[in-house]
Amino acid sequence: MQQTISAASFENILTSPTYLEKTPRVNALRRFVGWCEQQENNRLLWLGIAIMGLIGTVLPLTLLSVLFLAGNNFTLWIIVLSANMPVLALNLAAQPPKVTIPVLLASLIIDIVVIGVSGIMFLM
Repeated sequence: MQQTISAASFENILTSPTYLEKTPRVNALRRFVGWCEQQENNRLLWLGIAIMGLIGTVLPLTLLSVLFLAGNNFTLWIIVLSANMPVLALNLAAQPPKVTIPVLLASLIIDIVVIGVSGIMFLM
């Protein structure tokens, strides 16, 4: 018996209508990192937001909420100060915005959570 492979059988496979090429999806974390890399031109703006916005405004408000609402809880003081110290250290070390922006946002989230916990402790 002799078998041959013809080109016609391969053409049906290559032009099959069931194969659709999917476009690759970019997850939110990768888009955020890409956006942070694009913020290199706005480096001074992010430095001002970190120093004046977070360290100068949000940090004192958070510490005042710990002082007056949470009964001066030492654990919350340590959490707030250790969460905000990297923001100042990274900005003083002149790190690029792709490093400082995620730390800034994480510190802001921790401050908001601590203010919420202080409010809950005040109500209890």
